[in-house]
Amino acid sequence: MKIQIRSLLLGLSLGLLTLPALAGETDDQQPSRLGIGLHLGFNIGGALPPTVPQPVKKVTAFKPGGTPNVGLDFSYRLTPTSPFSLLLGAEYDIRSFSSTVLAENMPIRYQSEDRSEQHFSGYQRVEMDTRYIVVPVGVSYTLPHSSFRLMAGGYYAYALKRKFTAKLDGDGLMDGRVYQEGSILSFSLGDFLVRNDVGVRFGADYQIDPHWGIVARMNVGLPKIFDKSFEVMPYSLRHVFLNLGVSYRINR
Repeated sequence: MKIQIRSLLLGLSLGLLTLPALAGETDDQQPSRLGIGLHLGFNIGGALPPTVPQPVKKVTAFKPGGTPNVGLDFSYRLTPTSPFSLLLGAEYDIRSFSSTVLAENMPIRYQSEDRSEQHFSGYQRVEMDTRYIVVPVGVSYTLPHSSFRLMAGGYYAYALKRKFTAKLDGDGLMDGRVYQEGSILSFSLGDFLVRNDVGVRFGADYQIDPHWGIVARMNVGLPKIFDKSFEVMPYSLRHVFLNLGVSYRINR
């Protein structure tokens, strides 16, 4: 897997080296209808439920990742003067987060070999660390007489690495009895994460000059992050990540 990731990053790097020659400026005054660039940013968010589940009495810690996202960006203006553009890209995306909650009678199904349901009261911690190749598509609209551009669309993501760990405090109660006093029990659930993720994406850019810009993208996954065949927890978790970064348009 490490070799595969290195090959993907090498491919992106070679693409960046050849793009300037392919994207030469066609007009010193009029920007090209085809925009080619790259961006570098970081993700803030996690795998979140739509609302705080009833068994969760308190969120004691939440770390929203802050992991890198790097990619190539392509845009095509519909006409030389149109404010609308079609968007396409390719990204290497790292999504991670961790949280700790105090739960009361939380149904869980990953703590035994037969996946039987039990109820846990105590501290539960989850940690996620994943790697994706992402293909975003969308449409953008440049506001009149403004450096701001709005965009909306979707994405498809394929997981290269899936790691999700749940940890239970052994001093907590499992079905009313102390689970395993003085210990922290760790359960690896990465194999149950879905390999393919699709979602919606919306955001805005601010163009500082003809080349440099600031980007913000909100990505919301549509499917639950775990396979339907494995009901890990009594609520749905979906990817929700805000990506902030800078962009550089190679041509004009």
